[in-house]
Amino acid sequence: MNVSEKIIRERAFARIAEIFNVPIGLLRQDAKFGEDLKASFVSDFRHNEFDRVDQDIHDVADRKITKELSKGIVIIRTVEEYCDHMVRCHETKPEDVNRILRLL
Repeated sequence: MNVSEKIIRERAFARIAEIFNVPIGLLRQDAKFGEDLKASFVSDFRHNEFDRVDQDIHDVADRKITKELSKGIVIIRTVEEYCDHMVRCHETKPEDVNRILRLL
C-alpha cells in the first residue's frame, strides 16, 4: 500500500504529540527538542521521551542515513525535522516507518 507524504507527516506529528503528551493543537512544527519539548524525567534505567524519539529516528534509518546521523550530517532538532526524517526513511524502509507510525 502506498502511503502519501501528507499522511506520513501527519502521523509523525501526532506521534511526537503523543510521546510528549502535548495536544496536537498546541504542538508546533518548529518546536525544538530539549527547549520547547522537554523530557518528563531523566533516568539511566528507564526510557524517557527523548529516548523514544531517538529510537524512532534510528529504527527507521537505513545504513546511509545512519552514517549521516553518526557523522552529524543529519541532525534532528525540531518536530518538522523529525517529520522530514520519517518521510525520507519511508522511501527505503517503509515497513519500519509504517510500524513506528502505525500507518497500516
